[in-house]
Amino acid sequence: MEKILDILNGWAMTAVSSGVLQVKHIIFFIFITSPLFLVIWKLREIISFVNEVKNSRLNELQLLLDNHELSDEVSACIRDEIKRIIGYRMTGFADVAKQKIIFRLLSENRSSMPVDFFKKFRSFLLVRNDVLLFKMGAAFWFENIVYGWFSFQFLFISFWFVFVFFHRGGTIFFGVDLILYLVVVICFFFSIFFAKMIFRPKECRLLKKVLQMQYDNSSE
Repeated sequence: MEKILDILNGWAMTAVSSGVLQVKHIIFFIFITSPLFLVIWKLREIISFVNEVKNSRLNELQLLLDNHELSDEVSACIRDEIKRIIGYRMTGFADVAKQKIIFRLLSENRSSMPVDFFKKFRSFLLVRNDVLLFKMGAAFWFENIVYGWFSFQFLFISFWFVFVFFHRGGTIFFGVDLILYLVVVICFFFSIFFAKMIFRPKECRLLKKVLQMQYDNSSE
């Protein structure tokens, strides 16, 4: 990091002395990019902090089991709560009844789907008579359209900034070039993020096929 800062400092001093950049351009560039450099520099600490907060409940429950003499009933309840939290992270459902059904279906179809497959459809899955149902209504299609529209918007913005970069002429200085690069990368990643949230026909067919197995197994 220090070597990178030395290189940037040397480049800035050379650019100012040669008249390529003005001091106000350098100040503007530092103002825009300094939060990004700070986030990158502290990224490991930020991730560690988020994981610590995320795991605080599990750690607290595990400490209760390890450091206290508890009755068998209390220990069993704590272990059940730990399983529920882990199940929520894997399935996206806090409801234990849904978790049990999903884990059973995952166990029977683990070769054809990832462990977090059902998490994507959690808003449209419900339990009725101990059977998991897939509700593909108006909300499903609306959410799908929104994800597709957001993905298209960010992809369009990223291509637009690429177009601006290659047709800018000589009016944009180096600091803005870096910002354009950054915006293009961020928009492109957001486009991919929302595209992955779209419910694809192949995934819906697989979900329906797996859920149908509940009825086939019950009829045997």
